[in-house]
Amino acid sequence: MNQKSKRIYGLDLVRAIAITLVLLSHTNYIFQGYDIQGVQLFGVQGVEIFFVLSGFLIGGLLLRLINSTSFEVTDVLYFWVRRWFRTLPLYFLMLFVNVLVALWIGYELPSNLWKYLFFLQNFYDSHILFFPESWSLSVEEYAYILAPLCLTVSFRLLNKFFTRDTLFLGVSVFLVLLFFVFKVKYNSSVNNGLQSLSIWNTNLKAIVIYRLDAIFYGFILVALFKRFRIQIERKKIILFNFGLGLSFLVMVVIPYLGFSIENYPFYWNVLYLPVNSIGISLALPMFYFLKKPSGVWPKLVKKISLYSYAMYLIHYTFILYLMQLVLDFKALKIWQRIACVLFYLGITYFGSKFIYNYFEKPCTGLRDSFRIKQLFKQ
Repeated sequence: MNQKSKRIYGLDLVRAIAITLVLLSHTNYIFQGYDIQGVQLFGVQGVEIFFVLSGFLIGGLLLRLINSTSFEVTDVLYFWVRRWFRTLPLYFLMLFVNVLVALWIGYELPSNLWKYLFFLQNFYDSHILFFPESWSLSVEEYAYILAPLCLTVSFRLLNKFFTRDTLFLGVSVFLVLLFFVFKVKYNSSVNNGLQSLSIWNTNLKAIVIYRLDAIFYGFILVALFKRFRIQIERKKIILFNFGLGLSFLVMVVIPYLGFSIENYPFYWNVLYLPVNSIGISLALPMFYFLKKPSGVWPKLVKKISLYSYAMYLIHYTFILYLMQLVLDFKALKIWQRIACVLFYLGITYFGSKFIYNYFEKPCTGLRDSFRIKQLFKQ
């Protein structure tokens, strides 16, 4: 079974855009005291793009796996092992580094630190604030555990009645609807309680059981791609414009018109994130079919895409936090803050490059080792 695929320039570009948005969103800590409107939205949208893109890519791997194997237990286990070699080593490395930094500066570690070992720090309750960027990794890990399990069960029960492509689409739609219902239940449970964006951010936006659907929108897109690829390619610009407009509407226009979470909790708790995910899904095909230009630009895009996982894990609670310990940003002049931003972006890029080349890439390469392939008879 060969799960390797040729890199697609447009999807590398999407990943590069997403990590850039996340990095830029946290520059507001450097510009403390300045009223920079909307910067935090960059980070929110960056992570949401990552979710849909990851669902599209990993959903594609799963769909190919389903159609090229008998989809036995060993196939599912091999899929998980490959994902874990890709994601877990760097995650645990940065968790360890963050613990060391916390001990060094005298930060009190959370009593339930053990939850980070199993990605439970934000599973069903408010997100633990230590190593905060790890919340999105929990969402992705559980999505890639849950999806193959549901697909396996559906194939065992319904394989005689439906094609595998249809079952894949059906399971993906079911999972999206399931976690949409979870958001409805959350909204009803807090309907008479205090509503605020800070509560929404820690109790819903960053909680696994309310966010798994963001990944599965990418799964649905994969299934539709396989069935309607030609039609999607023809309509890619229309889909992009509609998707971009939809995301802009829910993220900017509606809140600007005064639809606050205090007055319209159903919109924020139930509709905001799913509609935004749909908008991102509709915009993605244009990037998929984007022609690769010549010159240095695509090489830079590819590098940022390759380093994006490391960039995401080191930029905030490691690099930016250490910078805050050394520098009083509020006391700096504007040009000094701009210099800090350039340093922050530069050290994040080159630090991630080092980590990718000397840790992340070698760890990922282990999944193609002879022993692993022999274990699963690949």
